[in-house]
Order: sequence, then C-alpha cells, then structure tokens
Amino acid sequence: MGKTKTVGGLYQRNGIWHIDKQINGRRICRSTGTNRKREAEEYLVFHLNKYRRITVFGEPQQFTFSEAAARYIEEETKKSLDRDIQDLKIVMPFIGDVLLNKLHMETLKPFIDFRQGEGVKSATINRTLAVVRLVLKRAQARYRDVNGNPWLQTIPEIPKIKWGDARKAYCLNVEEERCLLKTLSPELRDITLFLLHTGLRDQELCHLAWENMRFEKNVMCFVLPKTITKNQEERLVVCNRVARQIAESHIDNKSAYVFHGRFGKKRSEVGGHGWNEGRKRAANLYEQHEGQQAAWGFSNLRVHDIRHTFCQRLRREGVSLETRKALMGHANGDITTHYSPAEIGELYTALERLV
Repeated sequence: MGKTKTVGGLYQRNGIWHIDKQINGRRICRSTGTNRKREAEEYLVFHLNKYRRITVFGEPQQFTFSEAAARYIEEETKKSLDRDIQDLKIVMPFIGDVLLNKLHMETLKPFIDFRQGEGVKSATINRTLAVVRLVLKRAQARYRDVNGNPWLQTIPEIPKIKWGDARKAYCLNVEEERCLLKTLSPELRDITLFLLHTGLRDQELCHLAWENMRFEKNVMCFVLPKTITKNQEERLVVCNRVARQIAESHIDNKSAYVFHGRFGKKRSEVGGHGWNEGRKRAANLYEQHEGQQAAWGFSNLRVHDIRHTFCQRLRREGVSLETRKALMGHANGDITTHYSPAEIGELYTALERLV
C-alpha cells in the first residue's frame, strides 16, 4: 500500500501516520505509532520542539539504551562481540526503550528477577550486566550528540548480583576419567585427552592451528596468538607424549586447525550435544561399575572442569606454582615465545608426570 503525502511533514502508510520533515537541513523520519491524525500532529509538534531545544539552545539530546546498543554493535571490534550481542538481545525487551539517564539497578530489577525465575545462574546474569555497563561506559566516554554533549553524563552503579549459586569446579578421578573416555565419540575422546594433558581453554583448543606449531629439541609446541587467549597474551602450549600423539593423528585432516570440522572454530560446539550425551552415558557407566550414584559434578561435567582437573593433577604431582601458572597460561608478564629451550624442557618434564 502506498503512502499519502499531507501538509506539515506527515504521511500515512498502512494506516499509521509517519513523520517525514526537514529541519535546518536535517531530515527526520519516524513513525508516530498512531492512526489518528490529531495525535500524530501532536507527536510531530512535540518532536519539533524537542529538536529545536537541542539545536538552538544546546540542550543535551536524549538517547535510549537500544540506540546506544546499536551503535556499540556497529563500532565495537572485540573478539567476543557475538557473545555481547546475545546478551543484549536478552536484556533488550526490559530496557531497550529506557532513556540512558533513567537506567539504574532498579530499572534492571525486572530483568534480573525474570532470569532468576528461569533458574539462570548469577554468573550468567552478571555477564549480561557487564555488557550493559560497557554500553553505558561507551555512551559516556565516546558517543556525542549534535552539540558535542555526551550521550550519558554519569554511569549508574550496577553491581554484580550475589545469589549464592556459584558452581564450584569439579575435578575428575581416575575411574570417572575412564568412564568418560569410554563413552565419548572418537572426536570428543581425542579432545578430552588433549585437554587433560594441556589444560587449554576450549576457545584456545578450537583455534589451535598447524601454522602455530613448532619444535624445540624434539618437543612439540604451539604458540597461541594473543587474539585468542583470555588474558590477551601469547601462550606457549607444550605437548607431552599423549598430547603429541593425538595432534599427530590429526595432521592429515586437510584443515588449518588441529581439531577441524565442527570442533575447529566454534567455541560452543566443544561442549555441545555430543558432550552432554557422553557425560550422561559416562555417569550411568560409573554407577554400574561402582554400584553407587555418580557425583552431581560428574553427571553435569563441564568442558572447563577438564582444565581444573589438569591443574589439580599437576599440583598433586608436586609441580611448582610458577610452572603450573606457565602451563595454565595465566598472566604473569612473560612473553611465552621467549621461553628458552631449557625452560620448555622443564615444562615438558612437568607434563610427563601426567602420563
């Protein structure tokens, strides 16, 4: 259906009145949200007066959270932007139309209550709140209106919520590991074993590329670029006999990545459906062999728990804290590519204790 132009910058489209008007060289196009001409005219007058206050008297322009979020998505280049977009989609129905200067913890309470009612963990909710804070920070520090005023004058305090539901790390014992490896698919079995002997984060494992492989005195190593590590520092990954054997078994996979296919790039696939089904079968197998119910942490094992298992086993083997930090890839100010062959040998020796 076409649009019917009327005098005064209003036209009707599909029964709804819209604004299309030039003011001081700037074109304003938006819906009034009503099919009544009188209401549309009042809406137009309101916005014209508002715009004149901004352009003539320098009054700060008001922006909604959805407008700030849209600009954030358009301009941000961080590697976790896709995850931020997911969080923004979740919170948008609750605060999207709220003006930035009206946003605070009480405004966010309906969102928090709703997510808690769904059984969502506080850590997940805090992840979304962190993205909200980041958008507000950008609105204050970077975004400016036509008069040069910041979109937001003061950032409201949005503290982390504490709900007493933080999940503790779970570490596998030998029998649980045996059951898990027996029930996983061949691809996930290789991934799990590799993680048990390297302590990689799943994001790092997914981006483990052949081009980053090197050898130091016959020790296989991978140098992870800072663009894929959590602390944005290069990380040296040393492979013991088990990890090297697994990596070499994938060398002819015709991929740029050690673990190719659906495990090659997407972070979420490492702990996807195959993993969930495998851990269920592992818990059942454990109960059959041991004659007792599997621990909740084992029945609900996360991929990240494999990393905790790796660290715990290093500690039990008497590996020093400094060496454990290096093997875990924790930030310590060192440039991992500057490790000497002797230091790499020390790391390899520590990892061999896990074999």
